Amino acid sequence: SGQGPRHPSLKGPTAKAAAALAAVAAFALGAGWLLGLPLPLLGDSESRVEAEPASAQPLVSISAGTPVGLTEGPYHPVVLENPDYGEGPAKFGAPRSGRRHEGQDVFARPGTPLVAVRDGIVLDGGGGRSFYSYGGGNTFVMYSPIDDRSYVYLHMLKPALVEPGERVRAGQLIGRVGCTGSCYGPHLHFEVREGRAVYGPQKKAVDPLPLLKQWPVRPAG
Repeated sequence: SGQGPRHPSLKGPTAKAAAALAAVAAFALGAGWLLGLPLPLLGDSESRVEAEPASAQPLVSISAGTPVGLTEGPYHPVVLENPDYGEGPAKFGAPRSGRRHEGQDVFARPGTPLVAVRDGIVLDGGGGRSFYSYGGGNTFVMYSPIDDRSYVYLHMLKPALVEPGERVRAGQLIGRVGCTGSCYGPHLHFEVREGRAVYGPQKKAVDPLPLLKQWPVRPAG
């Protein structure tokens, strides 16, 4: 009487289990997965969702199977031995009608598999609004919180096999090489951009070629 309700303290195995669950939740937040909530598309006010503070989210909201870190990878985006990077105009920084080429082209037969380079979340893919309406054709854009970079795939044969908001794993099939949009032969136009890609003016692009030459090709099958 006169005292608030008492809550029993956690002891023994129960305390250890609670501590372990808290550690998993903290790791998931550190990896950028936001307790299972889809990351907002910055710059798109209609679809932007502000994440609540971590303290307002119950730790048990992490569901079984939620990615909490790098599984495998990174992988080369094109499943092809000895990739062909072309010559001058295909390179990063090459002049293109008053602008600079902001990606690296990788030439391959139509239908060659394309995979996600890292674990991440899809920002642009499938149908609907595109980051690259000026001539990128069928487009896939993903963001990886592992390295805080966005990865862009243009000119794919068909729309990406995944939709915005979905998560992808390193090495997961997301499409195939094509020549849609403004294109001069079947190839993948591949970009690497710092930070999370947005609609409108894009984040800083970096030369993908050094990375492409380092990343292993995912085994077919």
